[in-house]
Amino acid sequence: MGSEVRQDDDGAGLAELRKEAEDAVREARRLLDLAEHWPPAETLRPVGERLIAAEAGLAGRNEEEFLPVVTIHLCLVLGARCLSRNESASSGSSERTAALQRLRWVDRKVGPPESLLVVQARMMLVFLLVPWMLPRPDGTRTALQEALLSAADDRVLTESLRRDITEALEVVGRIAAAPLDPALQKRTASVKRDLELILTPGWASPGTTAETAATETAVAPTEAAATPDGAQSADEAIVPEDALLAAVRGLAALAGSRSTPRFTRVLVWLNAELNSGRGGPGGGSDLVDPEAAALLRQAGVGRAAGTDGIRRAADLVLQALRALPPDAPERARVARLHGYLLVTVETREPGSVDFGTVERPEPEPDDGSGGRLDEWPISFPVEPGFFDYLDSHMQDFVSHLGIRERRSAAAHDRFLAQRTGDPGYLEDAATLLKEALDASPADSWWATALRVELAEVVESAASSGGIFHDSDVSLAAMRGLGATLEGEGSLPPDAPLALDFTLSLADSELRRAERTGDHEALARLSEELRGRHAALPVDSEWRDQVAKRLERLGELRAEAESDTGRETPGGAGAADPVDERAALERDVAEIRRRLGEPVSYHGQEYDLRAQLGLRLQLAVVRGEQDPAVLDEAITELTRVRALLAEGRGAHRRVDILKILAEAHVMRSARPGAHAPDDLLASVRITREALAELAADVLLQLGADHGLSAALNGALLTRRLAFVDFRLGRAADAVTDLEMGRALVLQAATAARSIPELLDDAGQSALARQWRAQVPTDPLRSRTSDAPPSSADGPPIPGALRRRALSVLGVHPGAGEGSGTRQLVGAADVAQLTDGLAATGTDALVYLVPGAPLSNGPWLGHALILRPGAAPFILPLPQMKAPGSPPLERYLDAAAERSRALADPDLHASWQAAWDGHWQAALGDLCDWAWKAAMGPVLAAVRPLSAALGPYARLPRIVLVPCGPLGVVPWHAARIRGLGEHGHRYACQEAVLSYAPSGTHFLASAARRRMPPGAGRQVLVADPELTLPWAEVETAALRAGCYPDALRYGEFVTTDEPPDAAGTPEELLAVLPGGAAPASVVHLSCHAVAAPRPTDSALWLAGPPGAGEDAGRLTVAGILDGAYGRRPDTAGPLVVLSACETDLSTRHHDEALTLATALVTGGAADVVGSRWAVRDSATAVMMAVFHHHLTAGGLAPPDALRAAQLWMLNPHRRVPQTLDGLLRREATRPDLHRLHHWAAFTHQGNPASAATG
Repeated sequence: MGSEVRQDDDGAGLAELRKEAEDAVREARRLLDLAEHWPPAETLRPVGERLIAAEAGLAGRNEEEFLPVVTIHLCLVLGARCLSRNESASSGSSERTAALQRLRWVDRKVGPPESLLVVQARMMLVFLLVPWMLPRPDGTRTALQEALLSAADDRVLTESLRRDITEALEVVGRIAAAPLDPALQKRTASVKRDLELILTPGWASPGTTAETAATETAVAPTEAAATPDGAQSADEAIVPEDALLAAVRGLAALAGSRSTPRFTRVLVWLNAELNSGRGGPGGGSDLVDPEAAALLRQAGVGRAAGTDGIRRAADLVLQALRALPPDAPERARVARLHGYLLVTVETREPGSVDFGTVERPEPEPDDGSGGRLDEWPISFPVEPGFFDYLDSHMQDFVSHLGIRERRSAAAHDRFLAQRTGDPGYLEDAATLLKEALDASPADSWWATALRVELAEVVESAASSGGIFHDSDVSLAAMRGLGATLEGEGSLPPDAPLALDFTLSLADSELRRAERTGDHEALARLSEELRGRHAALPVDSEWRDQVAKRLERLGELRAEAESDTGRETPGGAGAADPVDERAALERDVAEIRRRLGEPVSYHGQEYDLRAQLGLRLQLAVVRGEQDPAVLDEAITELTRVRALLAEGRGAHRRVDILKILAEAHVMRSARPGAHAPDDLLASVRITREALAELAADVLLQLGADHGLSAALNGALLTRRLAFVDFRLGRAADAVTDLEMGRALVLQAATAARSIPELLDDAGQSALARQWRAQVPTDPLRSRTSDAPPSSADGPPIPGALRRRALSVLGVHPGAGEGSGTRQLVGAADVAQLTDGLAATGTDALVYLVPGAPLSNGPWLGHALILRPGAAPFILPLPQMKAPGSPPLERYLDAAAERSRALADPDLHASWQAAWDGHWQAALGDLCDWAWKAAMGPVLAAVRPLSAALGPYARLPRIVLVPCGPLGVVPWHAARIRGLGEHGHRYACQEAVLSYAPSGTHFLASAARRRMPPGAGRQVLVADPELTLPWAEVETAALRAGCYPDALRYGEFVTTDEPPDAAGTPEELLAVLPGGAAPASVVHLSCHAVAAPRPTDSALWLAGPPGAGEDAGRLTVAGILDGAYGRRPDTAGPLVVLSACETDLSTRHHDEALTLATALVTGGAADVVGSRWAVRDSATAVMMAVFHHHLTAGGLAPPDALRAAQLWMLNPHRRVPQTLDGLLRREATRPDLHRLHHWAAFTHQGNPASAATG
């Protein structure tokens, strides 16, 4: 009885369990059937949990009748949840794994196969295996589906994806065996055909699809029958090599009557014919004109001649090429035929081709004139109305045929660029890819793949040409593509394309971080690379490549931490000498092994020998004592130097030459007769490095990129100067200092002369292109954050600059060629002394600080040039950097003061404390400046006139401070015990001006001054209304000196509206070269000296609705804004009366400040400040300065000196032009204090003449 009760209980429990299972199944059906798309995962979660419980309960009761039904519905629910979350194999979802496990069981164990429920389960299994095959809710394809079906891009096909597709194909076959309704049968057949097509190797390559297309699109019979008489059935009798030679001979002749687009298309199909691998001719012959088609079929017959036959065909074309006149219009096309044939040979037998015979002439003038798409269409022409009858694959093919052809041609050009080292091929490839991209739907896989390839081409061009703007354009494009691919989500992360793209992006990010010091993007890159590394198999080659990038990223971060003084793990302790020697031998052996491998790119030997030489030199630096290692390093790096001169490499060439010069210096320390030769070699090589560096700066588009290229210049020039000083060669020291100073400013000046130089060189077409080129937007807040290349701009932005400068002899490897010297324009001693005489200047003085060297400190020097005299060297033992405590303390105090003043949250008492600390450091600095330099310099410049006492004419001196000496107010150098306030200042002994270099002094000296009252005057008040005295200062100048001046900015004490808001665009318009240049521009606004000098900026008014940065006019913006604008021979006076406008906080030898940028842009004189000045004393001094300029008729440097002496004079008389508030402030007893008057400096023309 008891057992019957239990049986009844069990029966009731099973019935209840089955009822719950049936309810759960009905709920699942309701949710799945009602939804137009997959229901949200959360909506399905409750029913999923019910089905899991039901499945477990039924399985525990061995209920086999309803259990499969529950399991299938559970699979459908779990699968729908995964699909609603867009999960794929790479997601690592446990729910997807559970669903697949159950579905595979249903697919193999549950029957009958015709059961609709089983069919649904199998469909879900297919959906989970290939979720990217499902259309999106908007009907579009996923990126992976487009890549595999439309573009047949096997770079996205991974082994795991291939396995899933193969399994899905088997499951679809079982679905097809079930009795389905006609619509489902048709859909199943279509999916089966798509999957089979994806698994067909190379199904869409030109050599296979062309023949299919020709058959299925019913090409006109007249074209299909266009075969030479007698050739239709005689293929067997033709010798393959004879047929091939005849074909290429005919193609060479055809080049004279075909445009470059039409002929390039023929060459694409020639490549397909030669590489199709089938026994008969390919189908490309049906896609070109009849005459070319016949030659392609003949080449297809000649394919059997093999690699040697193709090599002889290339030789035949080379002979035809050499027989053509240099100006023959078809020469470029015949050269391309020769190059394509060599590419075919090289791909068959790697390393067997000498690409030194390849020639790439410039395209004919009308090439790319606008008819390219007519001559080389994007889509394949089909009979009207026939397109709709083609299946989707054929529609894709005929729609995108021209895109496929251009990608193939671009691949050939990229290969030729890699093997020949000619960046012109990259321009050709970029043009083809840009055409294909412009013709592709914006959201298609074609567009994505083409953007990837175009970004790679632009980066390759940047790498070979050294143009940083191209690198930034490529990186911006890659970042955007990375975000697109990540957001789309269907591309397998281990797909070759995805991995290759990740590595390319990583390389670009690392190069940019290394070049700019900006490591902001590296944290995300590290996370991305670590994720890739962890997901890849241990034995994967891709994993090793990712590991190398992670290693380089770690090195960069360690270098950055080292620069900031933070310790890095593993940084202490020397390596064991035995281990170090063993590592050296392993590394050297590996590099030498690689040197014996077939050449795979043009610069391979250069790169490997550079790697070898640098590794050997590193061992020496680490303490390797064997003299043979240093000798071998010099031998290898000397070979690299020779390869550089031959144009067989470009990467890191300045660094390599610098290290080779260092190696010679190290070897010169050994005893022996070779020491003088090593020293001379180091000088020659360092000068070559300087010339290469100058070429790098000239190649850049924009000042910010120019600065990145110029950063080694200071080290190289001072290294040369030390040698010159040691040998007593003052004239050589001038030449060497000039070659490497202020290169960014000089490049900005040189850019204006390039069109005329191109005209003189007979390159009028290039000159016209240069003049028409739209310059980079000068008002970007950061020029290094380059936007992607514009749709209507050149695909490689720097290509025109590279070609133009190459014509003028400026290119990587040119060394000390005349082109670089001509454009850099470094002045020599004779020119400088003539300039001194012409301006009545008594001396040009370079102040060169000493430095610690391995064999003891090198003392500072002044290098002094006088009119009509030889330059001479004045030792200054106290002038060292580092090593001069007053200078170092001042630099620290100035940095702290700037931070304090810029901190809005810092209490005023703390700001005052930091300001007091800085004032004390400033006093100590000016005391040191007299003893370290100005006292001896003044004594050397005026030894005779000093005897005349107060009646002597004051000397006029132009100072060129080097290194951190550029922050010192040398005019305020002082000696105690003399003067009204216990000091005598340098500005009381001489009229002092400053210049970034002697070359810039010459340029300024040649520029006439505009009379202050002759043109318009512009007074700019602080548009942010945060400088209380700015409006007072501006009003006083207008009332007392410039009654007709225009007022820009904000004014609150008058109802008179300003003439302009004072935006960067409006200010550029009144500067030299602008639409309405002024004779006087006075700015009373904020400015800041940024850590990166090109980012130092004037804070002006932003355009309405624009962001805060839109009101910043940077140094880069001023220099880039002058690009292509030639200023008049007469220039204005520009006064920057507030903040840090003649200060560079880093990279001092480039002398990049707002003041020097304005002089370079065409101003005759600029008054700027070395530190922030914001109170009434500044307004008073500026009013006095302009009074001396206008009422006194003094030249700007003399007017500035007069104003400074007025501030120092305790018996000063207030000029009549000062009234009101300024007249009261002019009686302050503290105006003589250094921080009130010594900030201001003069840059520009040092002459005493007020005008002319």
